[in-house]
Amino acid sequence: MSKSSSRQKRWTEAANKAIEGLEALAELQQEYEEWYDNMPENLQNGPTGEKLQDIQNMDLESALDTAREAEGADLPQGFGRD
Repeated sequence: MSKSSSRQKRWTEAANKAIEGLEALAELQQEYEEWYDNMPENLQNGPTGEKLQDIQNMDLESALDTAREAEGADLPQGFGRD
């Protein structure tokens, strides 16, 4: 396997792992959002509610879009093969 082919394989594997991890985080983010939504209002302004809001405010969708873009990147072949 050439160094270029190995690099492309590692890129694709890393992008796939990133997508898998970010999808898992997005699912958990949804669970935290449901937890917050089901809290009594007086607790939503407390320390736990604030932490839950911080999790909700994370822009995982943009990170997921970037990982998907990386997964589909047109990688260089090198040595005049592009």
